[in-house]
Amino acid sequence: MALALIGVFQYLMISKFFCLFADYSEQNWQVFMNNFHMSGFDPFTYAVVTDWHVGYNAIRHPLLPFLMLPLWAVNQLLWWLTGANCAQFVVGALLMFCAFYAFMLLFRILHHLVGIGKGSSLLLTLLFFGFAYILVAAIVPDHFCLSLFLLLLTLWRAGCKLRDGTRFSLTEALLLFVLTAGVTLSNGVIVGLCVLWVNGRQALSRRFVVSFALCSVLLLCIGFAANALTEAPSNQQVATWIDTTTPRARTLVENFFGESLQLHRRHILGDVLTRRPVFVDYNWPAQYAVEAILVLLFAAGIYTGRRSRLMQLVAATFLFALVLHVGLGFAINEVYIMASHWAFAMPIAMAFLLKTAIRTERTLLLVLLAAITVYLWSYHGVLLYNYLTWPLRY
Repeated sequence: MALALIGVFQYLMISKFFCLFADYSEQNWQVFMNNFHMSGFDPFTYAVVTDWHVGYNAIRHPLLPFLMLPLWAVNQLLWWLTGANCAQFVVGALLMFCAFYAFMLLFRILHHLVGIGKGSSLLLTLLFFGFAYILVAAIVPDHFCLSLFLLLLTLWRAGCKLRDGTRFSLTEALLLFVLTAGVTLSNGVIVGLCVLWVNGRQALSRRFVVSFALCSVLLLCIGFAANALTEAPSNQQVATWIDTTTPRARTLVENFFGESLQLHRRHILGDVLTRRPVFVDYNWPAQYAVEAILVLLFAAGIYTGRRSRLMQLVAATFLFALVLHVGLGFAINEVYIMASHWAFAMPIAMAFLLKTAIRTERTLLLVLLAAITVYLWSYHGVLLYNYLTWPLRY
């Protein structure tokens, strides 16, 4: 059901802008950019698949432009066959693929690795995809849904090895690292954590450390080389990525655990680089109650599953995101768009809570989670439908 609804929103995204892409021109692209306002997400993937170029900030996404090359080739073939630019359909197919397998991987982690029932696993997976910036990431032409798929794939492989008492081979570890870090460089840390948790001291051996270091240097070299080839190379310095002034407490309430999970109706999907304030309040006090319940269940789940190596690993990945975005302040002004990199920790922790709860408590928890899931899908469904069917401004 969740994937069918994501498909509906993907259809709305394509249908809204298809008239601008089918007969592609520079003028139509400008009209598209004037109308595409989906928070801090960038639509560069449409441009790269239409007319291949580096497009992205290659220092942060060193392999992403090159991973789009096959999609560009497919689009060129479709363009030749149909006479229309099919970039939106090609990118939409990639997003649906990533969303589908992210859905399946999370379900399998909950059912096969944590060990809760199929119904409970399905409910928590639906809850996860009802989170605001998981649902939005599944339909916008950015890299976040691809990152989500790769991170859940890495966690699934790590969880299976923890369960079976096996280890990552160097080949598999490097393949996961290169792909995941190649899409978003910071996500390579999560692969490193997974390998460390599974392989233990072997992950600190000279063979592993040197191999990971060489791959990291290679990715950085590719990123800097690709960035140098762009017409407008980024002049951002690493120091400019760090923010020490934005209030942390309000960030946690309104953005990190707020906007990531529930959209604010005012300034909906606005961009902080234009007219959206960094902080927006919710319209209804009940929305803060929903946020508080989700955070409390998350914390209780971490505590309940604290002796599980899988839960320890998932908590470590969440802690990394918390330190990076809230501690150091990386992308803190729009931290909610990073939800795909950490929010999967919430349903996994809740699964440990359900697993250990007695029958009556489990029933109450399931009813509560079902109610929140229905609310999130209904609330976000209406808001996104209205947003995506708003007429274009020419």
